[in-house]
Amino acid sequence: MTADPNTDGLAPGAVDADDAASQRAKEAYFTASQGQLIWARFRKIRSAMIAGTVLASLILMGVFAPVLSPYDPTIAGRNAEYTNGAPQIPQFCDEAGCSARPFIYGVKRERSLATNFRWVTTVDTEDRRYVQFFVEGDPYKLFGMTFTTKLFGVDDGYIHLFGTDDTGKDIFSRTLHAIYTSLAVGTLGVLISFVLALVIGGVAGYFGGFIDGLLQMITDAVRTVPAIPLFMAIAAFLPPEMSSEQRFFFISIILGLIGWPTLARRVRTH
Repeated sequence: MTADPNTDGLAPGAVDADDAASQRAKEAYFTASQGQLIWARFRKIRSAMIAGTVLASLILMGVFAPVLSPYDPTIAGRNAEYTNGAPQIPQFCDEAGCSARPFIYGVKRERSLATNFRWVTTVDTEDRRYVQFFVEGDPYKLFGMTFTTKLFGVDDGYIHLFGTDDTGKDIFSRTLHAIYTSLAVGTLGVLISFVLALVIGGVAGYFGGFIDGLLQMITDAVRTVPAIPLFMAIAAFLPPEMSSEQRFFFISIILGLIGWPTLARRVRTH
């Protein structure tokens, strides 16, 4: 009696188990939903998983920017004693020894004879300022409610992980709020363009004829509008007394009004 070459010397029970597992895998594939199939292929690509994790982290940082940022990103939260300051990286050890809590050094701002009595900021290695978590800070709104608890801070003074700008505003806080603003602007712009594309593309594809031709002419006209010169004109047109939130809201509306033609044509063809 000759052995079955497909078994490769395995016991009949092991072969049956492999066949059953293969059959279950085939059944799972053919009965899976579209979302499950997409996720199964997506998680096999390591670079896609890494990029997705980074993107999800940035989105969460933007949504919870008021909690993660230690200070108000506007001029109200500036540190007048530390302008154009270098990043302050928390550490555990220095020449004086180690600490169980991370700390940064304080800074001293004084006029120097070497710089013709201009203000000079120096690091004071004798002044340890320990990092604390869940500290009280400037009030902020999150999901419609007002809070004052920040994720981290120091027991005395300020901490600037990314340094400060020329007016003393914390760059780390401004970076997180910039992510939040970008998410808000992009989401609103995509929502407006998505609704316009569905309505215009659907109407053009459903009725056809004269209505289709008219809507396609409008679509082509909108597609010819140059985005960068338009934004430059809007920036010059907006009054200076408008707040940053009002400016971004206005820009997001413009993005939505000029971003629908491509999607509208795809809706029309389907």
